[in-house]
Amino acid sequence: MGNIFKVFFSISCLIIVSSCDVFLVQKKEIYECESHIEEVYENTPLNNFEQTKFKDLLENRFPKYKAMFEKASEETSIDTDLLAAISFQESQWDPKAKSNMGVRGMMMVTLETAALVGVEKRLNPEQNIMGGAKYLAMLQERNIYGKTTADQLSISLAKYNLGPTNIINIAKEIGKEPDEITWPDLENELKNISGEDVNLIDVNGYSRGQQAIDYVNRIKNYYKLLAAHSCTQPKDQLTFF
Repeated sequence: MGNIFKVFFSISCLIIVSSCDVFLVQKKEIYECESHIEEVYENTPLNNFEQTKFKDLLENRFPKYKAMFEKASEETSIDTDLLAAISFQESQWDPKAKSNMGVRGMMMVTLETAALVGVEKRLNPEQNIMGGAKYLAMLQERNIYGKTTADQLSISLAKYNLGPTNIINIAKEIGKEPDEITWPDLENELKNISGEDVNLIDVNGYSRGQQAIDYVNRIKNYYKLLAAHSCTQPKDQLTFF
């Protein structure tokens, strides 16, 4: 009887110790995640107003649509946090978002793009998110520009914003082979592009080329914040830096 009690006592101690170890590991992981989140916020170029709004919408709006982004990620193999970052930049996760240029919904899909990727109702958040993800995947698959994977993705994002034909025409002016073009190369060209050059409109002196640059850079910043909140490091091909 005494031996049975000793065995039972030893097993109980092992279970308790193991449970404590798991708790300590989880506590350490939570602490490291929180520290990483603080570090990312401290280093982001986003201002205090932008950070506060992002945090508020991440807590109060994003959870309703998170599963939709995860589904679109599974379908297209595009990182969930990247899709969410694009959507935040496009619409601040507002399924009813509209622009005066005729784009609609969570990923601000045009009528032409909707027809291309099979979106029937652009104000349906699930369809819009999936449609935007499929369109980006298509742009990436067909993209021939970019020296590195990060360059390629940045250029694909610029195509999403400015239109693939415009980016292709601009890239041709760089004077390099397509697979040698970097994102900074394209940035330098975009800095000199006005709305008239791409059949679009500048807003209050804010050139369409600069808008495209800022668009890509802001997605990078939102992506880093989302990755931090997900307690993950941005994937190598998505670090952009």
